[in-house]
This record gives sequence, structure tokens and C-alpha cells, in this order.
Amino acid sequence: MKLLFASLLLALTVNAQEWTRFRGPNGSGLGTASLPAQLTEKDINWTLTLPGTGHSSPVVWGDRVFVTCTPDARQAELAKRSVVCVDAKTGKMLWFREYATGGYRKHADNSFASPSCTVDADRVYAWFAGADGSQLVALSQADGKEVWKRDLGPFKSQHGPGASPIAEKGVVYLQSSQDEPGSFIEAFDSASGKTLWKNEIKGGQHAISTPCFAVKGSQLISLSTDNGLLGLDPTTGKQLWSVPDLFKLRCVASPVVTSDNWIVVQCGQGQAASEIKVMKGAAESKPETAYEVVRIGGYVPTPIVVGDLLFLWKENGTVTCLRAATNEQLWSERVEGPYYASPICIGGKGGRLYNLTRSGELVSIAAAEKFELIQRFPLNEKESHATPAVSGGRMFVRTFSRLISIGK
Repeated sequence: MKLLFASLLLALTVNAQEWTRFRGPNGSGLGTASLPAQLTEKDINWTLTLPGTGHSSPVVWGDRVFVTCTPDARQAELAKRSVVCVDAKTGKMLWFREYATGGYRKHADNSFASPSCTVDADRVYAWFAGADGSQLVALSQADGKEVWKRDLGPFKSQHGPGASPIAEKGVVYLQSSQDEPGSFIEAFDSASGKTLWKNEIKGGQHAISTPCFAVKGSQLISLSTDNGLLGLDPTTGKQLWSVPDLFKLRCVASPVVTSDNWIVVQCGQGQAASEIKVMKGAAESKPETAYEVVRIGGYVPTPIVVGDLLFLWKENGTVTCLRAATNEQLWSERVEGPYYASPICIGGKGGRLYNLTRSGELVSIAAAEKFELIQRFPLNEKESHATPAVSGGRMFVRTFSRLISIGK
């Protein structure tokens, strides 16, 4: 009877989990899915060729998966954006909504569809940013009809946009950090699009990190090079604390919060430069640096905390496992890459970490104190930058041009 109850509880937990934003619940990358240790072609439920390309990660609510696309990510003159809604069970495209936005300068490894959507029970929200103007749009989950749209002014960046909006408790939050003045963090009413509060922030070095929450949702955590680490009241936008001048390099990875409200932040530049700081004390007041990690950390992939372990995933495939509270290094191994996606974990400590190589291999290693390479599963795609999503017991992997459902 106890085993039956536990199985039912696990099934309910799996089915209830929604993946509403980049890297899932609070950007943690932690999920539950029914995946065997060794994947085969039989574990692929369906594969959908998308009506365009891009690097945005999938988000999921119930039986619907959402991604953004562009007709051709390499041609500025065709720089349109679209939101695609897909049936999670069948892989059938349910609706498609397109916006003409114009082209802009971007990094060669970026795309015109890099920011991920965010979703709640009623609507899906997408941010389309460019030098000629940027838009935050809300679409009905049911049919893709536009509910509201906000014009947010031009977005200017050397590399192009990459940060994603997040939806939480009836509010949509967006951090727009640019290379020039005009940067801001803004909160919108999810039903109407009305501005609830807006904070102007420093611009100068474009940041791509997506905010998260700490201290049971009472603090909105923002990271950028020009403003450092900020803790804001999510209901009013009031600054609760700040740690300025935290980094000199670019902030691409998003902040991650541990169960003890320690905050892991990361910056980097180019192929090798990286710096990571683990901050403690956000629950009481302004956080302080507990320790720093240099050289072995990454630049683009966001770190992940699993139980008491902190995993750092570098672009070249160097993966390092530390004790999150003490900085004790347990192992550091090379897992052939390269990578732009961020790792996720299925099954917690003792489960498996998954990440997607830029050449389209789904790699899994043990989320444990001892290194173990479990599998390299080819997805037959030449380019893949997106972080996988997990919901309803399945994993959803977005490559450059396809969406794939894996698991039972």
C-alpha cells in the first residue's frame, strides 16, 4: 500500500509540474521526468520541424509547449518573430502567431529568436526586441489571439537580445539591459499589460541574465554588469539591497538561488574568461560573497544547484562539482562539447544532469559526488543552443529547427 501511495504521489507531482520560464521553476533547472538512463529512438514520442529557426528554450503549461522562431535567423531583412504553440501529446502545431520586427546587429552565434517565452494558466508572453523598437506581447493560450501588446522603445546591443520575461502570480517581469541608456526592469499586470512599476537601471554593457526570486518569493533578484546584484521588492519595485561593482565582465548566465537563499552569479568573456561568486545572506540583508570560483566556471551556461552540490558547466565541456556551502571541489571532468545550453537535472541528487551540445547531442551525467558519463544521445541536428524543458513526465528539446518530445 505504501509503495502504491508513493507511486501515485510521484505521478501527481510529475503531471502537476509546469515549466513556465527559461530553465523551469524559478530558473532552477530542476525537474521530474520518466526517462530511462539509456535513451533509444523508441523513447522519442514525436519530432516537429518548426516553421522557422532559433535558440529560445521551450516553455510548457499542461499539454501545450511554446517556442519562438524566426523565418531565417541569418537574414536580417527577414527578421520576423513568431510564437508557436504545439500539442505536447501529439507534436501537432496548434497555432502560430507572427510579428514583423525588422533586423538588427547581433552576434554571429545569436539568433533573431533567442529570448524564451513565459507562460501562465491563461496566456503566453513573448518579448521581441530590436534597435527599431521592442514589444512585449501577451497571447491567449487557447488560440494565439493577441490579448495586449506594449511597445517598450528601442533595444540597442552589440550582441542582440537574449534575456527572457518571467510570469509569476499575475505579474510579468522583464529585465531589458542594453549597451546604451534606456535599460530598465519593469513589472506588468499579466491580464492587462498595465505597468505596475518600472525601475530605470544603468546601461553600458548588455546583460542577458534572466531574474529569479529568493526568500520565498519576497525578493526579485537581478544581475547585470553595470548594476551588479539587486534585490527588489517584486510588488513595488523598491530596492531592498544592492551589491554594485560585482563583476567587470559580461553577465550572460542567470542567477541561481539555493534552498538556503545563497545566490550563485556568473560572468565571463570570450572563450576562457569566467568568474563565479556565491553570495550568502540575502534572507537577512545585503548578501556578501561567501567564496569565488575562477577559471573552471563557464560564461554562457547557467550553473545548477542540486541538493548540496553546485555544478558548473563550461562552454568547452569542462564540468565541475563543488559542495555549494563550502567550495570543496569534488571533481572536474571534460564532457566533450561545445555548449551554449544550460544544464537541467532530473531526479535531484543522485539523478541525472542533461545538457545539449551545440552539435545536437543530448548528454547525460550523474548528478552525484562522483563523476559518471551516462550517455551521449545524438539528435541529428547540426546546431542547438536551447536549454531543454521538463513537464508532464517528458523532456522537450528544441534544436535549431526542430522540437522533440522524449520520455513516457
